[in-house]
Amino acid sequence: MSDISPLPIEAISDAQIQPLGSTPARYPGKPKKPKKWRTKARTLTEYNPLDLDNLGRSVAEALTRCAPEPITDVEIMFGAGVYALYYTGDNSLYEAISNPDCEVPIYVGQARPQGTRKGIVDPAKQTCPLWDRIGEHRVSLEHAEGLDVADFKVRYLVAIEAFVSLAERALIRGHRPVWNRTVDGFGNHDPGANRRSDGARPPWDELHPGRWWSHPLHMPTPSTVSAGESRARIAAHFAEDPEQLAAEEKDEPVSDDPNVDDDSETIDGLT
Repeated sequence: MSDISPLPIEAISDAQIQPLGSTPARYPGKPKKPKKWRTKARTLTEYNPLDLDNLGRSVAEALTRCAPEPITDVEIMFGAGVYALYYTGDNSLYEAISNPDCEVPIYVGQARPQGTRKGIVDPAKQTCPLWDRIGEHRVSLEHAEGLDVADFKVRYLVAIEAFVSLAERALIRGHRPVWNRTVDGFGNHDPGANRRSDGARPPWDELHPGRWWSHPLHMPTPSTVSAGESRARIAAHFAEDPEQLAAEEKDEPVSDDPNVDDDSETIDGLT
């Protein structure tokens, strides 16, 4: 038997009592469209998770969730991937992005197995292109004037090779790293003896000389962009000068190493 007593009749309001057989007030089952609504309705872009840009952004976001490590301490690993370098030092050129929390990269890049562009990669062969690439950058920074390799950290992500270029592009567009967008050449390999004698030094090597292959004795032709001009461009980049940003958009790079083939000589493969 229930212990709950019914409410006394005087506690029930008139609004709660409906006469038997009464019909609730009628209201529209769905909102009424305005007149000529087809001419007023917006056309929004449908989100496609498989769109190439969205795929690239998803990989790039996964990279930013990785913990940054000193570039000098990266342990060897298999695989291709994408990475971002961060500056934490006191060089005044990069004061705007120097941060121990590694929020804005100074450079981003990708690493794929040698021969990828030519379609001659052996999928059964395990290689370590991502570790190799980060190591090449470490060597460059160890010899660069005005920089200390101890001031650099790196985030890296091993990823399926097909998504690596998409992620790199998303990172460059999203962060506009100064060594990707403003000063060219940090990602360059040694171009080889013939091209060293004929080609101009990269702007990055004019700004931060030290790599042996870009020394004037090996690469006598100076860069078309002087160190002073690069400093001015960097200052304008961080100041978000409209003319500088427009120039960067016009010359947007599509790779961390756009002018050097996969099979170019490296420090460990010289002739």
